[in-house]
Amino acid sequence: MKPCFSYPKWKEIPSIDLYLDQVLLYVNQVCEPISSGTEKSLTASMVNNYVKHGYLPKPDKKKYQRQQIARLIAITTLKSVFSIQEIAQTLNTLQTETNSEQLYNAFVDYMNEGIDPENAIIQTSCQTIKLYHQTLDLILTKEEGNPR
Repeated sequence: MKPCFSYPKWKEIPSIDLYLDQVLLYVNQVCEPISSGTEKSLTASMVNNYVKHGYLPKPDKKKYQRQQIARLIAITTLKSVFSIQEIAQTLNTLQTETNSEQLYNAFVDYMNEGIDPENAIIQTSCQTIKLYHQTLDLILTKEEGNPR
């Protein structure tokens, strides 16, 4: 993960509803710095499948709201380590405990600044993501230092 990278806080996510192509552009721009290069960026078919399987609420008149965009940022970040079913189960479990804005901001606070959230699920999920990216960085650094 790039050291200067920062996820947008809830209030920084567009408050106007976005069409799918705008959502894809936004989420992929937000998540691009944490992509390992081997991960596929978010696509329309992925989003449609997430909606179809209930991992993401349906858009209203083909427009996506802040809550759905925040969920897509979290899914896109977490999918490098977890299956979509595990992510959906985790997000749905967390959703019953608190609202989307608090959950997303706790995720962002930990990922951006290392601020421990009160929720152990968010903390361990974020730690797993960070450790995964640290491992990739170490592997890539070692490969660059040892030409074949």
